[in-house]
Amino acid sequence: MIIEKITMFHVQLPMKFNFKTAKGSLNLRDTIIIKVESPNGLSGFGEVVAFTTPFYTSETFADSWKILEETYLPEILQKEFSHPFEIHEFFRNPLPMALAGLENALLDFYFKGKNENLITGLFQEKLADKIPRGAVLGQMSDEQTIKEIDQLINSGVKRIKLKISPQIGTDLIKKLVKRYPQITFALDANRSFQLTDWPVIKELDELGLACIEEPFDIKDLSELKLLTENFLTPICFDESVQDLESLKILTELPFQTMLNVKIGRLGGLYQTQKAIEFCRQHQIGFWIGSMVESGISKILHVQLAALSGNAMAGDLSDSKHYFDIDLIQPEIAFPNGWMTVPTGIGIGLSVNETLLKGYTVNKLIMTYFR
Repeated sequence: MIIEKITMFHVQLPMKFNFKTAKGSLNLRDTIIIKVESPNGLSGFGEVVAFTTPFYTSETFADSWKILEETYLPEILQKEFSHPFEIHEFFRNPLPMALAGLENALLDFYFKGKNENLITGLFQEKLADKIPRGAVLGQMSDEQTIKEIDQLINSGVKRIKLKISPQIGTDLIKKLVKRYPQITFALDANRSFQLTDWPVIKELDELGLACIEEPFDIKDLSELKLLTENFLTPICFDESVQDLESLKILTELPFQTMLNVKIGRLGGLYQTQKAIEFCRQHQIGFWIGSMVESGISKILHVQLAALSGNAMAGDLSDSKHYFDIDLIQPEIAFPNGWMTVPTGIGIGLSVNETLLKGYTVNKLIMTYFR
């Protein structure tokens, strides 16, 4: 592989609503799109999904842009390599989201050159033809939550994840589970509870939830070994698991565990593939999340959700649920609650470069001619 030109776009996508979690809110999505190009005109796209503030993980948009500009991109332009995964040998202690965005662009480029779909080519398995939609609702009033759930049910959704925090309490959750027996509910606390709040989490165990995601604000996953009471609801991990070493700890915990898979958080598809293989080998339920990202990154998550063994529908909604317009064509859509999985070459579909340029507020171009 020879990369001659790399363009980094700072894109701002206005959101259709204020998305609120226990750790912050979002109504404008700043994201980084990377385009790599070869001397013969072949190109590939990837997305860096870090947020402007460190409410999710410590890596921020500014951190990602800086290390890409100063280290990753100049290094890639000066090297020849046979496979995108070789970049994981170039950099020590990398920033995962920055590296994932670059790796995804190179993988898109690589598999376009092979005339293959990226995810199918990596995993060497057939993807499901269709996947179900799983919705996520941020924190809002009880009345608005019920209104949103009614609309989701009418659109064919059967699995809904609710953002929770200690301020919400359990009464609303119990009411919703009773009101909508046809819906599979999951909860996501974004690490907003303390271990001393265990009785509150234990109270939720009787509701038949698909999982409770990231309930506790802890420094070390090993602290959860203290929770030895019988607990039936799977505890799901997201931002606590950023590498394979953290993932291994899940096998030592005294309750059923699950993993929310996000390419950016794990540092790219090289690590994501290893994480999914580990989950399959150790009976850890895995399913696919999302980062309020553009379709350039989310479409890869759509295809990961079509792999065998997914424990439940992913956090994957229509592009138009979050944005008036997305950067891909066709956009992500789940008519009647189901999406046909694209399996075109590279990331599976096209990037609308006119829209990309229209939503760009800053860009950096680097070239290297041999």
